[in-house]
Amino acid sequence: MSQRRKSIVRRSETPNSPGVPLATPVSMSVMYHFENLEQQKAVMDKEVQGYTYARYANPNSTILAEKLSWMEDAKGGVITSSGMSALSCVFLALLEKGDTIAASSQLYGQSLKMLTKMFPRMGFETKFFDSSDVATFDEAITSKTKIIFVEIVSNPVLRLTYFKELVEVAKKSSAVILVDNTFSTPLGFKPLNNGATLVMQSVTKMLSGHSDLNLGYIGTNDTKILKDIDELIANFGFNSSPFNSWLAERGLQTFELRFQRAQENAGKLAQILDKHPKIVKVNYPGLSSHSEHELAKEMLNENFGTMVSFVLKGDYTNIDNFIKAAKDIPYGPTLGDVATTMIVPSISSHRHLSQEERLELGIEDTLVRISVGIESFDIIKSDLIDALEEA
Repeated sequence: MSQRRKSIVRRSETPNSPGVPLATPVSMSVMYHFENLEQQKAVMDKEVQGYTYARYANPNSTILAEKLSWMEDAKGGVITSSGMSALSCVFLALLEKGDTIAASSQLYGQSLKMLTKMFPRMGFETKFFDSSDVATFDEAITSKTKIIFVEIVSNPVLRLTYFKELVEVAKKSSAVILVDNTFSTPLGFKPLNNGATLVMQSVTKMLSGHSDLNLGYIGTNDTKILKDIDELIANFGFNSSPFNSWLAERGLQTFELRFQRAQENAGKLAQILDKHPKIVKVNYPGLSSHSEHELAKEMLNENFGTMVSFVLKGDYTNIDNFIKAAKDIPYGPTLGDVATTMIVPSISSHRHLSQEERLELGIEDTLVRISVGIESFDIIKSDLIDALEEA
């Protein structure tokens, strides 16, 4: 038998080792090759688990999906390129032209934009309801509803969804319930254990926690739906990056510690801001003044989360002064970082809405959303209180 010819451009075989890596290896390969046709056929027919081409799946996204599925008590899950692509996958996999969506009006701005601007062009109609007002459920959720979409804790005014009541109303339709669990996280609420069919996460945020990747997650206990979504991901190219999945898995290892520390800071901050003379209103489910505080205690097991928003007295000038004065707190459109960050939703996530539409949702022009980090609380307090004084 002749020896294999050496070539720089040909790949080397992975060295064998009796030891197993402690850290998950990163599999950046687009292609996975086989010794024979039968091996490839077995993988393609899903007779054995394996990989063929990175657009279909990669080992790092599989590992991450398994861990997130454990956390969400899902039988299975998939990773996508972003939180918005995760939402897109669910709707595009399950809906047909003419189908109806019932959605909470209290949603992330880009989710609202998708439902109101993008989907009508595809033939999907959306009826909105206030997920914090049970009286609005019946009109929006009918026998024709295909998907019901809510956030447990809403972005950015932190309203709570009356989920038990929503599940009851949903029973009169054949609709599946899709929950964006990004703000509440699996530590606060587990949608699949409480009547939801699908749960999604923007893994970009609190779960990975370092503002260095974009990923989304979809979990479910319905294997048929999961298969349909998995096929759509591969066909539409919504697949995740192996390196991003590796980064997210590493971030996930400290998620619970980060969440508890940031949540403790958020609770302290909300209490202080609630008494500040330059603030009109503070939104935080842990405050007794919050309109759904009792519901939050029951639903979230007193895990009120890491997000705080407040309405500053004054106008745009006061907000601008506050942002400039809080120079050590990064201003930008994300959340869940290890460091405290902030954003003004009226000119960022919800800027496509008119002022009247924003006000109906409780999004004042001077509303500030704070994503509280894990720094020493004294630093967070000092930075924000000093900035308020200069506002």
